[in-house]
Amino acid sequence: MPDRPRVVRVPSDWWEGPSVAALPLGSGRQAGRNARRFTRDTFARWGLHALADDAEVIVGEFVANAVKHAGVGRPGNGDSDRLGVRLFRRSGEVICAVLDPSDDVPVLRDAGSDWEAGRGLQLVDALSDVWGWSPVAGRGKAVWAILFCSGA
Repeated sequence: MPDRPRVVRVPSDWWEGPSVAALPLGSGRQAGRNARRFTRDTFARWGLHALADDAEVIVGEFVANAVKHAGVGRPGNGDSDRLGVRLFRRSGEVICAVLDPSDDVPVLRDAGSDWEAGRGLQLVDALSDVWGWSPVAGRGKAVWAILFCSGA
């Protein structure tokens, strides 16, 4: 396995910058669907149709992991309003990120062939050019993936 995910410390305000397409998510059953639709629509608006499928899968996996492993949506947690998608378009790359309230580190596992689940981050690893996570002060973490693109 490669030495991923990468941990990168970035300023907290980076996740809220004016060049960011953002979508706050609830923790309900629609969270993943809403995140994938938002991702596809944003990539279409940016003219990045060739990357939309990969980005949609990546964001969907990140949201599913946040809902499953980060405690988002558990009764009494109160953190569902802290789950959200951020999409950044920068020169030559697009960053897909999901912010969640947990400090738990995402772990890339070598899923056995008989496992029914546990392959989400393997998909992210295969589809992205690089991925990792960053702590977000007072808010948990952002799990992100970068897709390189020409003409972005």
